[in-house]
Amino acid sequence: MRDGGFASFLLESFALMGSEAPGAYAELCGRLARRRVRLIVDGDDLTLEFTRRGVAAVAGGPPSIEVRATQRSILDLVDARRTLVESVLADEIELRGAPEDLLVFHEGLMAYVHGAVRAPSVADLLRSYRSHRPGDCR
Repeated sequence: MRDGGFASFLLESFALMGSEAPGAYAELCGRLARRRVRLIVDGDDLTLEFTRRGVAAVAGGPPSIEVRATQRSILDLVDARRTLVESVLADEIELRGAPEDLLVFHEGLMAYVHGAVRAPSVADLLRSYRSHRPGDCR
């Protein structure tokens, strides 16, 4: 059930990683365990809670980490046009959280990217996300 937005893309990519690259999914969840991450991408607002067993979308509660970004800045990371640090310094991505949580978020992001490339179906999902224009209703 794809709507093309970031939240849909991310949640479906987690499900695909869990079934197609379970080791990478476990690594991601283990790194971010006990943390709540709020992601706001082009108005798409999603809060995730990580445990060692998995990740789930949740409502409310204070996040450990807050990320504000755009589809373009997300794709710049995916395509290795910019690192997370470069994106933050260029004010293309905003990160909020305690320093140790932000360090763990970076490690989790790297685990996510490494896992996503090992899950074959994520490539089609990413193509679909690339074609989505923020504000589209599908």
